[in-house]
Amino acid sequence: MPKDGFIFEDNSDIVKKAMDAASERAMEAATLYIEGQAKSLAAVSSGEMRDKINHKVSKRDGNFIGTVGSPFMYAFYVEFGTGEFAENGAGRKGGWSYQDSSGEWFFTWGQEPQPFLRPAFRRNRKQIESIIGGQYKASFKGK
Repeated sequence: MPKDGFIFEDNSDIVKKAMDAASERAMEAATLYIEGQAKSLAAVSSGEMRDKINHKVSKRDGNFIGTVGSPFMYAFYVEFGTGEFAENGAGRKGGWSYQDSSGEWFFTWGQEPQPFLRPAFRRNRKQIESIIGGQYKASFKGK
């Protein structure tokens, strides 16, 4: 034993691993919640886009990144709109015609935005903070 009676024990690796585990659990819980909210807000025609909304958690540069989205390219157009109705005037002007798979022709000015991903996060920010905080609180109870 040292003469001053103190022994220093470095537990930083254990704490870092516990923090990483808690961060990953928190991000998983938060993105799962956002996924559910996005599904409830999604426009439904066939239900295919809504049913395929998913989430994933990855680690990049030491940080956990949560992603919620749809694998379908058209989900972008649902979220932001198209043509004359696209957010921030970013769409094609003047309308256009297109032919569907059966050969029938249609004319459109575009589609109004039907946001579901951004509101799933923005409307639930407090709940998401609570989910993340709850994961840390559960992981690091004082003894």
